[in-house]
Amino acid sequence: MSTTTNINYSDTDGSGNLTLYKNYFDNGGKYYARFDRRNVTIDNLIARTQKKDIGVNAITAKHILSLIKAEIIEALQRGESVNLMDLGTFYIAASGTSGNTAETAEIKKLLVKFTSSKETNEAVSKLGINRIVIADSSPSIDSVTDLFTGLNDGTLTSKKAARLDGGRLKISGSDGGIFFAECDTDGIYSEDESLWHKVNPESIMRNLSKTLEFFLPESLESGKSYRIILRTNSRKGNEDKKTFVSAVSDIVTVK
Repeated sequence: MSTTTNINYSDTDGSGNLTLYKNYFDNGGKYYARFDRRNVTIDNLIARTQKKDIGVNAITAKHILSLIKAEIIEALQRGESVNLMDLGTFYIAASGTSGNTAETAEIKKLLVKFTSSKETNEAVSKLGINRIVIADSSPSIDSVTDLFTGLNDGTLTSKKAARLDGGRLKISGSDGGIFFAECDTDGIYSEDESLWHKVNPESIMRNLSKTLEFFLPESLESGKSYRIILRTNSRKGNEDKKTFVSAVSDIVTVK
């Protein structure tokens, strides 16, 4: 808890935004929603209280709250559940698989969870939503650079190395990879993947979220134009998405 006191705070308007994130662990392509967080500190709450009751002493209030905080932590350390002013209850939960017997049970760790009360849930039932936006988690290719010439003018040197810069580029999954699809002057390419040229996974030198570096496939023909297609199911953390996401580059010409 902060040792300083902030007596100034602007109230929000009682509404917020919802962001929809695609659930890649659901083959149906469904989304889950998150209400945008706007954190309020103890200092902010005390400042709000002082607006309603000017007799409240901020220093005393913070001291009392710090003592209560210490007691809550001590109660949890004893394995007790804590009802926090009927707003909800802190309780101890176990993380891990239960197993079929006591001998096979695997408890990874104990952690604290919180269950909100009926009163708390009813308090947000009339909260307004300003807008709903969809978060795009697909990779994006911002630039393509020929590492042999150092240029990013849309030309790549045959059998030499190239670099993709962008976001969420990291390759993951056996069906993922970097592909070159031959295209016409308008950038139209065949969706028949058997005609695409795949970059050998062993020739990928850097495989990072913002940067990919690799050698061009030897099967690419000089003088022809291609679109670079990136396919991955990588995500933050150790798990992969069930479905693949893709990105397509601007037209590049092999010379």
